[in-house]
Amino acid sequence: MDDATLRPTPILDYPSPVLQQAVKLLSEDRPSPRAFVQKAHLHLSDVMRPIYSVAEKQPASVTMTLNGGSCSQRMACLEALARAYRVPTRVRGLWLRKDFWKERLPLLQLIMPKTLMPWPQFWLEEKWVDFDEIFQPIPDLCKMVTHSFTNAGVSLYDAVRSQPVDLLGKSSQHSLRNFVVGETDFFDTRDELLDKFDDRTWIGTLIFNTVYGGKPVRRVHEQP
Repeated sequence: MDDATLRPTPILDYPSPVLQQAVKLLSEDRPSPRAFVQKAHLHLSDVMRPIYSVAEKQPASVTMTLNGGSCSQRMACLEALARAYRVPTRVRGLWLRKDFWKERLPLLQLIMPKTLMPWPQFWLEEKWVDFDEIFQPIPDLCKMVTHSFTNAGVSLYDAVRSQPVDLLGKSSQHSLRNFVVGETDFFDTRDELLDKFDDRTWIGTLIFNTVYGGKPVRRVHEQP
């Protein structure tokens, strides 16, 4: 496996003490690579508050120290922890229509453009596994639910443990592919992806931070 998919980066800064401490805790029983990634995901869900943020290049160590992050920032923490456990990761970018966020960001719908979501993969059991299938394959997750993921209740990051967050159109009944208006090639690191494609303006960032920055993610109660 290419070292580029394992090395630390400014965002995936797993040599930092806070990440090394988490890896030590999560690896005490020497889990398999997939079990470690699952365990790390659940750990981040348990200890980290879902908050609004567009600081995509924020180091994982900062997010871990703050104990709060957006879905994308928590994915970055998961990638960093995985790499620290010698699980390679890579990422592609998905361009999402603004109405994917209508329940989360209702005050910005009129001015919000399409958004870039870094979507990671993990090298597990001799193949690349998308973030949406680190717990179970999408077809199996589809059998567990009665309605598609809405991005209104549980956050995207947390949902993948029990719901099909099917942005890649792997299923027919619960596909969210219509929200994806474009995607990038794969990059060895999210740093490279963001350096090339993150075109967020300072004024857009200022408006977002003024309205939502650092606040708890809005959630709507949904029927199971």
